[in-house]
Amino acid sequence: MDRPGHRFSLRRQIVWSTRIFTALTSLAVCAALFFLSNQYVRTNTLQAAEFNLRLVATSIETSLNDADALLNWASINDTVRRYLSQEEVNGTQTIAAYKAAQEKYYSSPLYPKVIRFFMSNENDRHLQFGPLNSSSALNRSSVTLFLQQGYGMQFTTDPLMISHPACLAISRPIRSGHGTMHRGTAYLALDPSVITDPAAGYTMSEGSALYWEMGNQLWQIEDGRLTQVETAFSDVSYTLRSTVENRTWKQSAWQGRFRKGGSSYFAIKVVLEGRGAALIQVMPESTFLQQRRVYLWLLGLGLAIVWGLSFLMQHWLEWAITRPVEALQKRIEAVGGGDFTADPAVEWPNELGDIGRGINKLAADVDGLMNRRVEDERKKQELEYRMLQSEINPHFIYNTLNSIRWMATIQHAPGIAEMVTAFARLTKSISKETQKLVPLQEELALLNDYFTIQQYRYGGDLEIEVSRIESETLCRDCMIPRFTLQPLVENAIFHGLEPKGGHGSVLLDISTDSDTGDVLLRITDDGVGMPPELVAHLLDEPAEGAEKAEKFRHVGLWNVNRRIRYSFGEGYGLTIESEEDVGTEVTIRLPYQQKGDSHAADITGG
Repeated sequence: MDRPGHRFSLRRQIVWSTRIFTALTSLAVCAALFFLSNQYVRTNTLQAAEFNLRLVATSIETSLNDADALLNWASINDTVRRYLSQEEVNGTQTIAAYKAAQEKYYSSPLYPKVIRFFMSNENDRHLQFGPLNSSSALNRSSVTLFLQQGYGMQFTTDPLMISHPACLAISRPIRSGHGTMHRGTAYLALDPSVITDPAAGYTMSEGSALYWEMGNQLWQIEDGRLTQVETAFSDVSYTLRSTVENRTWKQSAWQGRFRKGGSSYFAIKVVLEGRGAALIQVMPESTFLQQRRVYLWLLGLGLAIVWGLSFLMQHWLEWAITRPVEALQKRIEAVGGGDFTADPAVEWPNELGDIGRGINKLAADVDGLMNRRVEDERKKQELEYRMLQSEINPHFIYNTLNSIRWMATIQHAPGIAEMVTAFARLTKSISKETQKLVPLQEELALLNDYFTIQQYRYGGDLEIEVSRIESETLCRDCMIPRFTLQPLVENAIFHGLEPKGGHGSVLLDISTDSDTGDVLLRITDDGVGMPPELVAHLLDEPAEGAEKAEKFRHVGLWNVNRRIRYSFGEGYGLTIESEEDVGTEVTIRLPYQQKGDSHAADITGG
């Protein structure tokens, strides 16, 4: 094949294609990886912060729920409410109320974190608990100091203690049993450790800060302390990320971004729904840059390695590809020209050698396929129409049986004469004509002759009965492949009834399918039946090494099924149902093919 010498050679194409592809691919991959790594670092960092904030918030929420439970108890306990609401109480009622409140107070999980817990009314009647050694007395006027900002949750200080410790105060009214009349106040002051302790193990990157927000006020959580700060990022525009709800708490997570002092910051906010409070973590964008540098260094290292390997491999590819490709090209041209002989020179010990071996194998397969096609078709025709009668000389046997019949008649042996007569008719049917389709009534007559022979063999233990014939016209006009029923009845007798060892029967039902108009022939026996695994393979082609009995069973069923499908199509043939110790039913599905139909005429030669 002529090839111009000035063309761009395959070698140069490989070199430059490899370099360009490596460059473009490397740049594209690096850009994509940089973008994805940046997104991954940011998303992963923010999600981790959100998850950790939820853990801290859940712990705080648990403590607040315990506080709610303690205050709710004080608001609804009958003993405490009677003590606070009645005009006059005796010592017994006072002691009972104090003991009830004391027991509840010391059993609360919040007990170690309570600064002050009291229940009070306007008549200067009080129940008070907590570490109050340095506290001034609680009275009607001092109670108002605790409620200057009204009921609810707030950060404040204890006005009656000398050191005025900061506390998280929660208060609510105590009302009458009807729920309308104000009877007193329940007040609980908690140590700020309720908030700071859950955050004690919280780790943050450099430059990050953790805050507690309640109302319009902001406290920084640092070193186990709460320090009130100005709301430095109140203008953050938050976006809702997710909401998590439990039976006892609900949290919403928000994310926002803002600038402060020329720097960009991210804010993650977890809101304690119904509390008017939230946890906020602020982290600078430089947090992501620190992690991004690691990814950039790895990307640069990977890029250098890829380029180094690319330049090393391109020289090897020049030698490893161009020479074999040219040889493969020549081989393909030879096969295209009709040369199917194998060429070992293209079978190298590599992937291109696999292609060469594939080309050689393809050439051999094409050559073999063309040689086998005619032979396969011939064998298929022989296999489809192989019949039992091809193994004997029907004409000779027919003449011999007639002689035996006349001798039996002369010697007054009617049973022998009748049996031989039936067998002679079968033999004559085998020998006459070459048509493949016969009327159904003719096939029934052959079946009757066969059964006559079997009755003499088995005596009165065998019965065959046509249980139903939908129409005599059907028997007269419907065309059926010759020797369709006899092999199936033979299988029913030999493999179903004979192993049973007693009386048996074969029933034949002839009908049409009301939906399709197809002819249905059902042969049912009450023999020993078959297991499902045997039924599933009865219509498969018999194996060469199968036992003689099983092979005979398979050949008969398979032969009938294949002849029907060859004559009428894959939609027709046999279906088999069987149950062990119950019996077997074989259903033959045929088209209602009459002798005058074109398809039937083609098959019968008529």
